[in-house]
Amino acid sequence: MNASDFSKESISQSAFFTGHRFLKHEDLPAIRMKVDQCVSEAYESGYRRFFCGCALGFDTVAAFRVIFLKKQYPDIRLSLAIPCATQAERWDPEDRKTYDQLLQKADDCTVLSPFYYQGAMLSRNRYMADRSSLCICWLSNMRSGTASAVRYAIIHRQMKVINLALQEDSSNDRLREKTWNYIFTSPSADKNAITAPLHLLRDRKLTFKNT
Repeated sequence: MNASDFSKESISQSAFFTGHRFLKHEDLPAIRMKVDQCVSEAYESGYRRFFCGCALGFDTVAAFRVIFLKKQYPDIRLSLAIPCATQAERWDPEDRKTYDQLLQKADDCTVLSPFYYQGAMLSRNRYMADRSSLCICWLSNMRSGTASAVRYAIIHRQMKVINLALQEDSSNDRLREKTWNYIFTSPSADKNAITAPLHLLRDRKLTFKNT
C-alpha cells in the first residue's frame, strides 16, 4: 500500500511510535503510564490509528498499551509495519512468543519485505511516518535509528513530535526543550514541528492536530 492510498483525513488521524530497543526495567511502569496518557490525549484529539514497527523495547511496550486501551476506546486501531518477514527469526523464545502475540492481537499488519536488507528498518520508519501526522517517541540517544526516524518526521513530514523520554519533573525542562528544538527543527519544518514533553504541550494548550 502506498502513502497515496491514505487520504489526508486518514493521515490526520494516524500516529506512529518509535523508540529505543533497550529500556531500563525500572523505567517500564513510567513508560507504560506515559504511553497511556499520550495515546488517550491523542484519541481525544481525533487520532484513531497507531502504527508500530514491531521492534523489541519501546515499540512492543507501546503496542501492547494500545491493545490495553481498546477496552476504553473500542474503535482505536493498532497497525503493525514489519520491516521484513524474518524480523524475529533469531529472537529468543520468550521475545518471539511476545512478537507472535502482538501479531495476533493487532488490527492489521503490513510486511514490507520477505527478507532483511540493509536499510529495511529505515524503510519501515518512513513507511509509518508517511502515513501519520504525529510521532510518539522515546528518544534519549541522539545517535540512533529512533533519532533518524524523528528527524525524518520533522524535516520531511513537518510533523508534531512528543518525546516521552524527556523528564517532566526536571527544573531544566525549558532548557531541554530549547536544546531539543535546536537539534531537530530545521527551516523546512517551519514552526509546525512541536517537540516537547507531553506536559509542556498541555500547559500551552496546544492540540495534536496539524494546521
